[in-house]
Amino acid sequence: MRLPRLRPTSLRAALIFDLAVIGVSAAALIFAVVSLMIRHSFGDLEAADVARNVDRTRAALAADLAATEAHVLDWGIWDETYDYLKDFNAGYEARNFNAGSFVNAEISCAAYMRFDGGGQRSFCFDADSDEPDPELAAAFARSFRAIPLQASRNRKGSRVGYWSHDGQLFAVASTPVLRSDGSGSPEGKLAFLHRIDALPLAEALQVPVRLDFAELSATPQLVEAGKVLHVSVPVATTTGPPVAMLRFDLPRQMLVAGERLRDLTVLAMLALLAALLALLGRRLSTQVMVPLLAFREHVGRIRHEGELVPLSGPPREDEIGALQWEFNAMAAELEALRLSHAAQSFALGREQNAIGLLHNLRNSLSPVRVILSDLERHLGAILPAEAERARAELADPQTAAERRRRLVAYLDALEADRADRSGQARALLQEAGRCLSEALEAMRAPRDPEKVNRNEECDLSRALAHAATAARFADGPKIDLTIECPPDLQVCGNRVLLAQVLENLVVNATEAIRATGRTAGRIDITASPTEGTGRCVVLVRDDGDGFDEPTGARLFERGFSTRTDKRGGLGLHWCANTLAALGGSLSLTSPGPGQGALARLDLPLMAAAARALRRAG
Repeated sequence: MRLPRLRPTSLRAALIFDLAVIGVSAAALIFAVVSLMIRHSFGDLEAADVARNVDRTRAALAADLAATEAHVLDWGIWDETYDYLKDFNAGYEARNFNAGSFVNAEISCAAYMRFDGGGQRSFCFDADSDEPDPELAAAFARSFRAIPLQASRNRKGSRVGYWSHDGQLFAVASTPVLRSDGSGSPEGKLAFLHRIDALPLAEALQVPVRLDFAELSATPQLVEAGKVLHVSVPVATTTGPPVAMLRFDLPRQMLVAGERLRDLTVLAMLALLAALLALLGRRLSTQVMVPLLAFREHVGRIRHEGELVPLSGPPREDEIGALQWEFNAMAAELEALRLSHAAQSFALGREQNAIGLLHNLRNSLSPVRVILSDLERHLGAILPAEAERARAELADPQTAAERRRRLVAYLDALEADRADRSGQARALLQEAGRCLSEALEAMRAPRDPEKVNRNEECDLSRALAHAATAARFADGPKIDLTIECPPDLQVCGNRVLLAQVLENLVVNATEAIRATGRTAGRIDITASPTEGTGRCVVLVRDDGDGFDEPTGARLFERGFSTRTDKRGGLGLHWCANTLAALGGSLSLTSPGPGQGALARLDLPLMAAAARALRRAG
């Protein structure tokens, strides 16, 4: 069986192979180093370090017990102490029971007790103030017999242990009282208290130490907390219960050392990875980036010069070579297609521009025919024939006065009606002139999108009022149209294109009402700025025939129309594209057939108008 080749031949496979080798090597190196450190070094070293500190703590506590025991033996095997137990004489007390003697003996309290219960004495001094501490002395006397003491190994009858009182820890040592030469029958015993402070223990252990009298444990406790170990050592004799816990924190030096070793390992791995990536980068530069940059420069020359030419270069057998061959073949085909489509594209572009122009001209000129018809009706018969007879009768001197008064009133009414008709005719002529002006502006407007000024200041209320004319003078049903727009609301765009979009939407709403077959309809237009956005929203709502959801999904397709008697379907498609080019948007929704529709326009405000609205807000 023939084994497959491990070294790939294609460029893609070579890159994947190099990256895979780098990743596997780095993963294997990290795994091996970290596993070796964890399994064979740091766990055992850390446990040994903790054990050493626990032993040092116990040794320090044992040293306090041994010192206290030595002092109690020194005082207990003494003739004066032996005699004192018999009579509790004041001279002994005066000589020995003072702060200086207790400091020299390194004790806090001393208690003398007779075996026969015939009496006891206890004396304590505060180590900080050197003053007697009768409260501690009384507490020690009461609690002494209950303190669990352990027999010492010196075979002299002494006993040692620990006692806690009022948040303080004491080492306790007691011994039977004998004569200086060890003779005599002991008649009582002597007990010393030595206060154990955390500071000397901290100096001995070289770490901060604290005494805790809660959560006692008979065995040392170890709690891991990140880079610190919380160690708790019970304060107790070998046979007695713990009376306190000595707690201290140990920095995990072994862990820090391991992290440093890990960091060095990672740095070594990164150095290796950097070298490998540098090698890979060199390979990418020579075999991939240089050909791709040449290809990019070639495409850039084609884009600027507009001439498709083949890409030249030495032949290659990998993917770059295949890409060069495919590009040259595509360039040759596209050049042939470009030549064949040039004439068709020119003719199609002229036709589309003409369709768009005629569509907008239709919206601008559609009200003119209705206006001229109304104008003909207003100017058709300015004065009726009866007016001439009334004038002739008024000129006859034989006409009675009352008759003359009625004739004058009749002629005045006719004159007022004529003046009103003349005013309406002038208004119609002005509106017709505006429509023709807009048509001329649409014809003169640049057809090239790059030449259109998209930053003109457009008076939205005026544009909406002009757009309403398309509904008021439209053929068919009578339209009740309302406009709600703040005065002087200025939007940013192109005045001619915005007016054409608004007229287009009003015409579409009018046609939707006409499609219902009703003789009347309603169109409501509202415009309001959106707070804090620098934009405004225009809503055009009608009560026309509406549309269903599938129809709504196609409304903005070029060439689509819901009217069977219309051609082109350029309106909504053109409106949406125009608003998008002006920085706005258009959407059209309907609850369903026969329930009207709502057109929503989102337009940018002029910067000055947006600032004025923010100040007003």
